[in-house]
Amino acid sequence: MNFPFKIRLLFLFLFVFNSCETIPFLQGSFSGKEETKLHLPQIEGADTKRDRYEFSGKEIIISSDHPLASQAGMEVWKQGGNVVDVFAASSFAISVLRPHSTGLFGGGFAVIVLPQKGKWAYDFRERSPKKGTSSFYLNPDGSVVSGKTLKGAYSAGVPGNVQGILQIQKQHGKLPLSAILAPSIRYAKNGFSVYADLANVVSKTWPEMNPAMKKVFGIDNRAIREGELLIQEDLAKTLERIVENAEKEFIEGETIQLVTNYYSEYENFITSDDFKTYQVRVTDPLVSSTWGHTVLTMPPPSSGVHLVTMMNLYSEMQKRKSFPSGDVGEMIRIIESMRVAYRDRAELGGDPFYTTVPVPKLLSLGYAKEEVNEIEKKVVSGSWPGPKEESKKSESYNTTHISIMDKDGNAVSSTQSINGIFGAVQMVPGTGLVLNNTMDDFAVAPGVPNLYGLIGSKANAIEPGKTPLSSMSPTILLDEVGKTKMVIGAPGGSQIPTSIFNTLYRYLVQKEGLYESVSYPRIHHQFQPDRIFLDPEIKDSFPQTELPFYQVQYIRHRAKVFAVVREGDRLIGVSDPKGEGVPLGF
Repeated sequence: MNFPFKIRLLFLFLFVFNSCETIPFLQGSFSGKEETKLHLPQIEGADTKRDRYEFSGKEIIISSDHPLASQAGMEVWKQGGNVVDVFAASSFAISVLRPHSTGLFGGGFAVIVLPQKGKWAYDFRERSPKKGTSSFYLNPDGSVVSGKTLKGAYSAGVPGNVQGILQIQKQHGKLPLSAILAPSIRYAKNGFSVYADLANVVSKTWPEMNPAMKKVFGIDNRAIREGELLIQEDLAKTLERIVENAEKEFIEGETIQLVTNYYSEYENFITSDDFKTYQVRVTDPLVSSTWGHTVLTMPPPSSGVHLVTMMNLYSEMQKRKSFPSGDVGEMIRIIESMRVAYRDRAELGGDPFYTTVPVPKLLSLGYAKEEVNEIEKKVVSGSWPGPKEESKKSESYNTTHISIMDKDGNAVSSTQSINGIFGAVQMVPGTGLVLNNTMDDFAVAPGVPNLYGLIGSKANAIEPGKTPLSSMSPTILLDEVGKTKMVIGAPGGSQIPTSIFNTLYRYLVQKEGLYESVSYPRIHHQFQPDRIFLDPEIKDSFPQTELPFYQVQYIRHRAKVFAVVREGDRLIGVSDPKGEGVPLGF
C-alpha cells in the first residue's frame, strides 16, 4: 500500500515533531524450494512497518537515511530538478540531519548513470594532509600512539564532501545552488526534532566534545535529548557562504580561514594549501558482469572490486558438486566468498595512485576458479583451521547512503561519511563543522586493526595526499539490455560490502522481494578476525554445533541498506527498517 504524497508528508511532519524511536529490526519470510536457499526464521509481524520503509512510484524514487533528506530531494525535483539535483539537495540535507554519520567535513563516493550522457565514478573522499605520514602517528620506538588516528584534530583528513557534491551538481544538475541548499539551510536554521539514535550518540560522546561542539549539541550545559530541537546556526551560515561563493568557499573562503585558524593550535596539521590542492577524482565506474547483470561500482580505494569478487566466487562454488547440500553448504559458499574477498582487501586494497591494485585479476573468472579450487580442497578434506578466540568487533558504525533512480534510468548511488560516531568528536569553532576521523581508515602500522577491526597492509599506509582504503561500495546494476535495474549501497563500516552482497543474493539469486531482501538477517565475515558474525535470528537455525568449523558470534548487524529497483514500469524504493530513513517519490 502506498499513501498519497501529501499524506506521506503529514507522516513526515509527525515524525519530525514527535519523539522518534529507532524501529526494531524487521524481516520478511524465508521460504523456498531450491536446495541452495537458506531457510532462516521469520519474525512475527515482520510486514507491519512495510508501508514506512517501502515506496513505489513511476517518476522517481529516493531512498535515504532520514525522512527530511528524502523530502529535500523531492522538494528540488518538484522545482524542475533532475536526479543529480535530488542527490545534491539530499546530500547537503543529510549532513545537517545526521551530523554523527556524515557532514561537510567528510567525504564520499558516487556512481552516476545518465543514459543520455554517460557513466561516472566520483571519488571525493578525504585525503591525508601534506603533514600526514605514518611516522606522525608512531612513538620513537615505533609503537602506535594510542588514539591519535581515532579522536582529536590529528585524526582528520582533508575533506572532500562539499567539493565533490558541488562539482557533480555543476556538471550534471539543472537548478541554482540557492534552490539546492535551501532545504539544508532551513533544517539548520529552524532546527529539527532530535531522534533516538542522535540523542544516544550525543550522550555517549558528550565527555569528549570540545566546547564549540558542546555549545551546538547541548542545552543548559548538558547533552541534548530526544525530542528537543537541534538548531545549528553556524552550520547554516557555512551553507549560506557556499551558496554565495560555491566551490571557492572551500578553497579560500571564510570557512577555510576558520579551519586554518583552528589548526594553528595543532601544528598546522591541515592548511589552506591542503584545500587549494584538493582534487575530486573522476573516473569510469568499475564494470563487471555477474549474476545476470552488469555491475557498475566504485573502483579502488572503494571496496567495490571485493564485492564483485564475492559474487564471482559464490557463482563458481554453485557449479561444484563437492560442497555439502542444504543450508550448511550454502552457508559455506557465502562465508568462504566473503573470507577470500576480505583477505584480498586486507592484503591488496589501497589508493591506486600510490599502489597497484590488480583489479582485472580479481574480477577474472580464472581467479575465481583458482580460489574456489583451494576452498574445495578444504571442504573435501575437512581440514578446517581450529576456531580461535578473537576480540569483539567494534559496533561504532556510521556513514550514510543515498540511492536515487528515475523512470528514464538516470541514477545516483552515493555513500558519504565522517567515519566513526561524530568522527574526531571535535568541531571547528564558528563553522558548525564536525571533523572526520578518516585517518583511522589507513593502516597505521602492520597488524594493527582500525576502528572496525580491519587490518591493512603497506598498500594502505599513511602518505601525504593519499586516500585511505574504504569499505564504501556504491553500486548500480544494469539489466541484460543495458537499462538501469537497481541502485544500492549502505553505511556500516566493514559490513558494507557484505550487507550489499546479502541483499543482492536475496533479490537476484533467491528472487525475494526488495523489502524482504533488505530486511533479512545477515551473514558477515571479514577475514580478520576469523569469525562469522550472524544476526541473532539465525542462532536457532545455525547454532555453533551446525557450523563447528567456524568461530561464530551472534550480534546485531548495524549496516543499513538503501536501494531502488525498477520492476516493469514501477520503481520501488526501500530504506532499511533498522534506521530512521524513508523512501519517497512520485
